[in-house]
Amino acid sequence: MNEYEISPADVKPHPNNPSWTMPKTWGVWKLPEGAAGKKYRMGNNPIREKELNIEFGGSHLLVLYTSRIKAKEHADELNQK
Repeated sequence: MNEYEISPADVKPHPNNPSWTMPKTWGVWKLPEGAAGKKYRMGNNPIREKELNIEFGGSHLLVLYTSRIKAKEHADELNQK
């Protein structure tokens, strides 16, 4: 785990808005087999996860970051493979 990664156990719901987290986090998710487009997606946690589950019928969280830039870099790297 690097300095920008965070365990889901260390993330709490924001007291004023359940769609936000404390600290603010961005995830990288793997989409189900057969999903169109990029196989790895990133976005604000937990909002993006809900969107992916609705759009693709599921997703698998790979890692959470406290840095949006690091999450984007990771997803881009995975999509290059």
